[in-house]
Amino acid sequence: MYFIELYTSKEIPENDFLFFYENFNCIFTQYEEKERYKVEIIFSIKYDLDFFISFCNNSVNFKENLLASLVGNPTVKTFKSEEADNWIKFLTPVSVGSNYKVIAPWDSTGSNNEIIINPSIAFGTGHHETTSSCLELLLKIKYIFSLEKKIDSILDIGAGSGILSIFSLKVFKSQITGIDNDYDAIEQAKKNLKLNTNLSNIDFQLKELDNIKDTYDLIIANISIEYLLVNIYKIYEKLNPNSFLLISGFLFTRISSLNLLLIEEKFSIMSIIHKNDWISMVIKKK
Repeated sequence: MYFIELYTSKEIPENDFLFFYENFNCIFTQYEEKERYKVEIIFSIKYDLDFFISFCNNSVNFKENLLASLVGNPTVKTFKSEEADNWIKFLTPVSVGSNYKVIAPWDSTGSNNEIIINPSIAFGTGHHETTSSCLELLLKIKYIFSLEKKIDSILDIGAGSGILSIFSLKVFKSQITGIDNDYDAIEQAKKNLKLNTNLSNIDFQLKELDNIKDTYDLIIANISIEYLLVNIYKIYEKLNPNSFLLISGFLFTRISSLNLLLIEEKFSIMSIIHKNDWISMVIKKK
């Protein structure tokens, strides 16, 4: 993977990104950082990156496009996929931010900032790139993106072990609904909830998205790209106005198939985390 970082004193308008979304195999993220804006552009192959830089530097008609005008001769950075996790890693604690830790039951000290998850067949121990990225982005939503909007209701689609629901309750102290179409996953999520004492307001249900009638301030979908492509319209309808969607569980190579759907459904991309080949992002319903 290859990426470049750009900085600007002005926020880049969404329209400036649209042309590149439709014509280049890359993804963008923009967020405010110390009174300026940071833009990161990620490419899967070097040719696409070189073509993008060349196009921006040689297209006079796009110089009014703030993004194109910033490119110049940027420093190219890379990141590589690592070897698959060894199973023993799933027994070690995982730190989330500076205050929280995901641990196995036998490592618990009784701290309120622990998220106790028993390693099992249910997906979600905090070690996989998609899960750890979701945990990081949930903190970002809480302390950066939702400062003017309280998150009162959360839907966790594909709850798995329940880790994201349990963590969300500790962070947002909201009403959480976790759904999964796998009976064993829901049973494991309920067991993990009991391991985390003094928690309420989480309802784990063996249910499909079609059977959900309520709307939410935040929806989490750490799930396959195929599911997102089919159900993004339904998810959009179940979000309250100006609410957040956290999506994860797909590889960088599949992002282009999702980009146009996000634009069509009027989502704004707030933040993207890439770990190895895995992508996780926070988007906001306009």
